Amino acid sequence: MKVTYIQHSGFAVEMEDKVLIFDYYRGEIPAFGRDRDVYVFVSHKHYDHYQRSIFTWTGKFPRITYILSSDVEEAVPSSAPKDNMYFMEPGETLQIEAGESELLIETLRSTDEGVAFVVKTAGHTIYHAGDLNWWHWEEETDTYNRFMKEAYQKEIGMLEGMHIDAAFVPLDPRLDREYYWGLDWFMRHTDTDVVFPMHMQDQYDLYDRLMEEESALDYKTRVAHITREGQSFELD
Repeated sequence: MKVTYIQHSGFAVEMEDKVLIFDYYRGEIPAFGRDRDVYVFVSHKHYDHYQRSIFTWTGKFPRITYILSSDVEEAVPSSAPKDNMYFMEPGETLQIEAGESELLIETLRSTDEGVAFVVKTAGHTIYHAGDLNWWHWEEETDTYNRFMKEAYQKEIGMLEGMHIDAAFVPLDPRLDREYYWGLDWFMRHTDTDVVFPMHMQDQYDLYDRLMEEESALDYKTRVAHITREGQSFELD
């Protein structure tokens, strides 16, 4: 399995017979053959997670399928191909025949907009958070921040006991000293092989900051070190 960081929260996951592309915003899509099935996921319609240009990819990738959060439906252009397009609400399950293996997709409810995706295929489990995060804002009320904490922990609790091969989770510097709370909780309450920080606002030095956090000691070797757009990682 090959993972390529595209930009912001956008990633491509390449497998032998298929490619999964999550939350494309901008940047270069890695080159791969037209003989593989391509699955494009959009967690919600915020501009930094969804671009209408994804619907122009049908010429480049003839075997393409779109799995979109239900809030994206109103933002899909009328010219977009409607074949092989699915819309998902939080808490739903979708099964798609995908070449030699099926694609089983489950959704969690985001603490912002849309959904998070859990994708199971070919013996792998992949998690993409979208904007599901522990959003603790210093300027908000204690009531708001307590609600965010409880809502986030509830959703991540649904993943406990599940083995996850690769996870994509926000690490957002705008949250000041609470920037790592969501990723930290996720890694300490799930069985995840490797986590890819995202939503970093191009501040790649957040990785170094996270490595200094005492609570990250038990999982620091399982955090991918992203330093640039287009960077790829080979996973066993």
